[in-house]
Amino acid sequence: MFNKKKNEILEPDGLTLEPLRKYFKHKGLLSKETLALIELVQQRRNAIHAFKNKNIGTTKEFNDALRAYLNTLREVNGRLPYPDGIYSPTET
Repeated sequence: MFNKKKNEILEPDGLTLEPLRKYFKHKGLLSKETLALIELVQQRRNAIHAFKNKNIGTTKEFNDALRAYLNTLREVNGRLPYPDGIYSPTET
């Protein structure tokens, strides 16, 4: 990602989810469902790290989020040119 104000490339390791989410949304790189999943992860993560009594969801919501994450991996994976075609996120 490029920071126009500072005229420098930002390393992926230094980015938080919010600038990445905004970038993906602006460029149309991820589906609305995937962007919603990213927002859910942000909300739940912030609840855990804030040490406040906040709802972090149910087991069903967690399992649904994992399934959505797998779908996201498949979405992104489908855009990458792997030479041997064996890399694909699968369920076990």
